[in-house]
Amino acid sequence: MDILAWIGWLLWTLLGLAWSVLWFLVGGWVSTLAQIAVVALVIFGYKYGWRRAPQEIATRAVTFARFAWAWIRSRELPAASPRSEVREVYRTVRVKEVGDINLSTLLSLLMLGGLGILGVL
Repeated sequence: MDILAWIGWLLWTLLGLAWSVLWFLVGGWVSTLAQIAVVALVIFGYKYGWRRAPQEIATRAVTFARFAWAWIRSRELPAASPRSEVREVYRTVRVKEVGDINLSTLLSLLMLGGLGILGVL
């Protein structure tokens, strides 16, 4: 009977681990969408007033949902003719210069610098 307890414990632990990973992945999306909803409600509240804001948000959400659903249902169009020409595609590779930096790296460095300054204070 001990082997059944060990197997049950192992299955329960693996299920708990899977649930934790799933909640970690989904929880970030849920909190992000909630924050976007709050920001949209504040912006629309200032623009249209607190009584009319939810109605305006719902109207625009329906419009966006129709657009998204049409985009999801769309398909690739077939080729115009069975004998289509194949052309060579030339790709231009841009070499980064010494001072090039992307926005994500810049913001990360600014945050680390701010934490460093905060540590000195």
